[in-house]
Amino acid sequence: MGYALKSNRDYSILKAYIRRSTFSRLFGQGDPSFTLVELLVVVAILGLLAGLLIPVTQKAIAAGKKGKATGYLYQIGVLINSYTPENKNCLPILINYGNMNGGSPASDPENYQFWQNIIRQHAGISKRPFKNSNTEPWLPEIFYDPAVKKRNHPWGDFGGNDSIMLGIGQPPPKNCPDVFGHSFGTPLAALGKLSQKVIVASAMDQPGSSWGGSWFIEGITWVNQGDASQRPKPEARHGGRSLCLFADGHVEALDTKNMSSADRRKYFLLPQDE
Repeated sequence: MGYALKSNRDYSILKAYIRRSTFSRLFGQGDPSFTLVELLVVVAILGLLAGLLIPVTQKAIAAGKKGKATGYLYQIGVLINSYTPENKNCLPILINYGNMNGGSPASDPENYQFWQNIIRQHAGISKRPFKNSNTEPWLPEIFYDPAVKKRNHPWGDFGGNDSIMLGIGQPPPKNCPDVFGHSFGTPLAALGKLSQKVIVASAMDQPGSSWGGSWFIEGITWVNQGDASQRPKPEARHGGRSLCLFADGHVEALDTKNMSSADRRKYFLLPQDE
């Protein structure tokens, strides 16, 4: 039996209810406001969507940075491959402490001879303008890792392996003239299988440093101590892996955090040191 409207008051109550209903709002009629329950449902749906999208977005961003960093390392490999044939088939030295020409990284970066600057100069690539190269990145972009979360190191975030890319006038453990009898750098012939020797890797500076990356890694220290090393070492900042440039020019993501001692020796030391 239907409900009969007994008065104008009953009719007004029913009309107000219809005006407030969701059905009425959907068709552009009545009061446009939402009830508290409806708002909570909308908020819950938006939160669920955000929870689904954020991890996907983060993965996409990380993948983009990894791809960009991989491309940078390939370009570094091309520069090194261009340098070696014109320098007695030797890798660029890690750093030449004896050829400062009175300069410093702040006052005269052209004369600051470390491996990134050496291959940059050899290729004729201009440096960036800088205020102070001790605090401001000034090398070409390819030497700076887009995945570094803190401040980029002025000399770059990809570390030359000092147990393979030896220095000149360098403190222990490695000095190129002492090992090879000359100052040209490590001969490719002394590396053994080029596809197994890491010369550059995404690197982290030592604890307490203000830099988010490192321009070199202490290969021997890291090989002996693994991830417990407190010195500059490979950093697994690309999907839990460290991007590594090998002497043959290929780039590979290695699980350096869980790498065995045997593999550290195989990849990061000269054959005579393994």
